[in-house]
Amino acid sequence: MKTSILAAMAFAGLAAAPLLAQPAGGPNPPSTRAEVEQNMQQRFAARDANHDGFLTPDELGERGAMMIERADTDHDGKLSLAEATAAALARFDRADTNHDGTLSDEERAAAMAAMGQSAPQPTPAPQAQPQPN
Repeated sequence: MKTSILAAMAFAGLAAAPLLAQPAGGPNPPSTRAEVEQNMQQRFAARDANHDGFLTPDELGERGAMMIERADTDHDGKLSLAEATAAALARFDRADTNHDGTLSDEERAAAMAAMGQSAPQPTPAPQAQPQPN
């Protein structure tokens, strides 16, 4: 379960496996369902090395077999874009506790806490140094 949430939170800015995730603290993590779908399409296309419309364990890397086992709903040993997107959106929906289609910072932090991880902290803006008189 932790891995499922973790993988789907790619769009939510949480760490996970190569296809379904984006490193914690990554730039502008997707926060809406539409952004998740767009993110999945881009990541899927980038991983589909042979451009056959499916992802296999070797295209997904180290955790590929586990990812396919969890998201391969038709049990054909590979992931279609529809399967990958459906899995990501299901995890997004679980994290979107108020069901408004957007992940707030609080919902993101709660999802991370549920996985036993700390939420990524925003990088503070540099403060101006006092100038000598």
